[in-house]
Amino acid sequence: MYKYHIISTKNELRTSPFGWRTLGGVREHHDGLDVVDAKRLEKTSDVWSIALADGVVVDKHNGVSIGHGIDILHAGNILTRQYHFRTASTLKVGDKVKAGDKIGILGTTGRSTGIHLHFAVKVNSTRWSNGTFVDPEPYLRGEKTIGGGSPAASPQPVPAEPPQANAEIAVGDKVRVVRAVQYNGEPFKTWYDRYDVIQISGDRIVIGIGKIVTAAVNIRDLQKV
Repeated sequence: MYKYHIISTKNELRTSPFGWRTLGGVREHHDGLDVVDAKRLEKTSDVWSIALADGVVVDKHNGVSIGHGIDILHAGNILTRQYHFRTASTLKVGDKVKAGDKIGILGTTGRSTGIHLHFAVKVNSTRWSNGTFVDPEPYLRGEKTIGGGSPAASPQPVPAEPPQANAEIAVGDKVRVVRAVQYNGEPFKTWYDRYDVIQISGDRIVIGIGKIVTAAVNIRDLQKV
């Protein structure tokens, strides 16, 4: 299906695309795409996620929503994110990877309904806390390239940023929007002074009134009240 690959069998089957979807009765923006092996080999054997291009590990995660995951920074300030590994990757922050290197075994940790790989791409990014998510498929099909090509030249590691003060925001909290920009960069009108946190996926926060979704915004643009 793809020219460039993100799982070790090189036989990806997309199960959920990038963009808006309804999950558990809540309309949300899926910031990446989900893939499995087309023959579903991940059910019977180890299928690994692999690096799309050369890069350096800049973040390693184990979150309630994303499970075990890794963020890799590539040339041109393009960040790729891979989540839901069975166990924590053996890679460490600062490790360099080459295109095709094994990253983590496909699993179902975090908020997941089955074994798969969640793969996302952020542009103009150096860490999980900045940049903009874009559709990963053009990069996998070879219509877009990372740093002028896939594989790309390895970037230099970036210094660690201090943790965000509002990283303790949790589902059910009341928050105030401090910058009226949605997660996808589109503006929106803040009609209310306070919103409820409905869902959290990394730095992406779905807010609304009660269970009625209003928007998805970056955690940096919220203030807990």
